[in-house]
Amino acid sequence: MVAYQYKARDSNGALVTGTLEANDVRSLENSLDRMGLIPIKVSTAKAVISKGRGLGEFFNKKVTNTDIVLFSRQLATLFGAGVPLTRALFTLEKQMSNPKFVAVITALREEVEEGSTFAAAVAKHSDIFPEIYSNMIEAGEAGGMLDEVLDRLAAIFEKSAENAAKVKSATLYPKIVITAIVLAVIVLMNFVVPRFAKMYASFDVALPLPTRILMALSNAFVSYWYIGVVIAIVVYLGLKSYLSTDNGKMVRDTVVLKLPIFGPLIQKSTLSRFARVLGSMYRSGLPILQSLDIVSRAVDNGMIKSEIKTIEADVREGKDISEPMAKCAHFDTMVIQMVAVGEETGNLDEMLDKVADYYDKEVDATIRNLTTILEPVLLAFIFGIVLFMALAIFLPMWDILRVVQQ
Repeated sequence: MVAYQYKARDSNGALVTGTLEANDVRSLENSLDRMGLIPIKVSTAKAVISKGRGLGEFFNKKVTNTDIVLFSRQLATLFGAGVPLTRALFTLEKQMSNPKFVAVITALREEVEEGSTFAAAVAKHSDIFPEIYSNMIEAGEAGGMLDEVLDRLAAIFEKSAENAAKVKSATLYPKIVITAIVLAVIVLMNFVVPRFAKMYASFDVALPLPTRILMALSNAFVSYWYIGVVIAIVVYLGLKSYLSTDNGKMVRDTVVLKLPIFGPLIQKSTLSRFARVLGSMYRSGLPILQSLDIVSRAVDNGMIKSEIKTIEADVREGKDISEPMAKCAHFDTMVIQMVAVGEETGNLDEMLDKVADYYDKEVDATIRNLTTILEPVLLAFIFGIVLFMALAIFLPMWDILRVVQQ
């Protein structure tokens, strides 16, 4: 393919310039015509290397939630303003800064120009856009409300990224503290404790139990560290292999939900995503069974996913959503009642949005209190380590002083 630089006029007579890839000038003119542009001047720019083969593509950064949110918002604005889809995609090609995402948008535009629906084009890039994205786009195209659906998708991804950023920020302090403790213990075991061990060995005194334990740990750490590394690698690979199985994932997700601090946070965050996605899909016109099936695959936690599949199976038999939801262990009674009211009044999507808002507030409150909750735990942990090492190192000195004085 060849890259062409062009000057053209749009339907309002405004001058538009840019670069577009095409096999020849006629193909370029056809592409411009489909974009609603009238070409004025066309010139060859340079040959284009096949997509994804250049060295720059190798170093392309990952497409993030932020990229998808920005793309969805801008595409919704352009399409809602009456800009044709192909032209809107072409505009976004020039505005996105992530080269990998630019290549994806270019592929989307070319597929739409060739007659594909936007939903089908998006579905071909499942590594970038999850299943929920293509399904809601399909519903939006069928219902003539693509701009509204894009706004909803942007809101879903935006909230997901916001919650992830909050959790990351709240856990930064504990991560720093734990890392500092681990480094301090490594330094003490390698350099400090062995010197005290040599000093104590020169005196004929019985060492207290904490000192003997610390000496044994230090000796094992210095002399057999490679065995510890091998054991750690084997355990890591074994756990990774087990957790990649369906049974392992279920065990992991069950244990995670029972953690004293992070379990409730993960549960509320997952149920917020469930309610917001289900409400958006239902409002977009997707059948409730299809929506439940897609949402079950969009949820990360296997335990809650199995509960959603149970709800789907009961709904398939003709039951309301709230009835099987009441049998699930991870749905609050208030939420079940809100869903039941939504079904009775015909405003299920609005009630699901309120459920999502409720869980979002709970997540925000939990995250705000996370540091406050973890601080005393970390302080107790640090105090225990410092106390043990101080007793182990300094207790023998009292016996040594008595020996010296005699």
